[in-house]
Amino acid sequence: MLRGSWRQLWLFLLLLLLLLLLPGAPEPRGTSRPWEGTDEPGSAWAWPGFQRLQEQLRAAGALSKRYWTLFSCQVWPDDCDEDEEAAARPLGWRLPLLGQRYLDLLTTWYCSFQDCCPGGDCRISNNFTGLEWDLNVRLHGQHLVRQLVLRTVRGYLETPQPDKALALSFHGWSGTGKNFVARMLVENLYRDGLMSDCVRMFIATFHFPHRKYVDLYKEQLMGQIRETQQLCHQTLFIFDEAEKLHPGLLEVLEPHLERRAPEGHRAEFTWTIFLFLSNLRGDIINEVVLKLLKAGWSREEITMEHLEPHLQAEIVETTDNGFGHSRLVKENLIDYFIPFLPLEYRHVRLCARDAFLSQELLYTEETLDEIAQMMVFFISNNQMAPPGPANQFCGPHLGTDSAEENSFDSP
Repeated sequence: MLRGSWRQLWLFLLLLLLLLLLPGAPEPRGTSRPWEGTDEPGSAWAWPGFQRLQEQLRAAGALSKRYWTLFSCQVWPDDCDEDEEAAARPLGWRLPLLGQRYLDLLTTWYCSFQDCCPGGDCRISNNFTGLEWDLNVRLHGQHLVRQLVLRTVRGYLETPQPDKALALSFHGWSGTGKNFVARMLVENLYRDGLMSDCVRMFIATFHFPHRKYVDLYKEQLMGQIRETQQLCHQTLFIFDEAEKLHPGLLEVLEPHLERRAPEGHRAEFTWTIFLFLSNLRGDIINEVVLKLLKAGWSREEITMEHLEPHLQAEIVETTDNGFGHSRLVKENLIDYFIPFLPLEYRHVRLCARDAFLSQELLYTEETLDEIAQMMVFFISNNQMAPPGPANQFCGPHLGTDSAEENSFDSP
């Protein structure tokens, strides 16, 4: 291991030496040297060979300084001050092609064993291309989710100075893909997925099981949010079974969702996403969808205008849960209520196919039909069936393995 480290060090020094010796451009104006002005006839400095060497040293010095500035700003962007950034910009001459190749090689080599990211935080990937691909290819039967999630999340994370956290609430029957889309977000926004320091997942019945300890849960939740925001400038908090959360716990989130930054965060400009997953009023979504299908609408013609007003109104009127009675809902602090539509037969077949492909298993069309016929979670012939085991294929859960790391110490 020590021998390998010495090899890397020698390679690093060799590449730096190559950069120093590369031919470059003229030295910036205003630079003076001790021997300038001493090139009178007969002076040692006037020797033609020495003058050529002098010019080469000047060019090499100016070029090597620029290479070092470019290299340091690429691998240590947080330590690159305004003067260095200005030096890294074009100055009327460009780097020789060979030198740029050496610079790219040096940067790639350095970043192969040392954290080095353009955004300054290697934990955050924000792979929007990958997220778009996942939503378009791996998610079936949810055109509204596909359209809204990518646009909303990307727009928020690309906002230079957000004045509030983003809050999205996923609603629909079990197995329609709520956890599946949450996992897509986590895996495409963060390098380590659910294991990232920037992500926290809470399951209502797992982390907050006792109503009598709500005050303690509030302190612990507030502490975890604050700690995670101190660790990361872009954080994601997932609340599964959100309909079972106590209203008092949701109060903790209010300062982050109002149109002003919480005290102590205004100058930091943290990006925070709160994601709520719930089965609440999934029956209303199903009823509206079934009514539209019976009226002759195609599934893809259904829009958010058909569903979101009904969904939000029903959530507020629900009396058997704390989520609908929280200020987050009543004062419109949730940015979007996103409905997950009930699946049809064709969607279940696609989910089953993807399950086979993910395990590199062979399948036949007859096998997919047989599996889909076993499921009872889809619309068929304009009829709605009760939820069943389709979530084995179409809506894999996030799981509790990583959630256990975020668990609180129960009294």
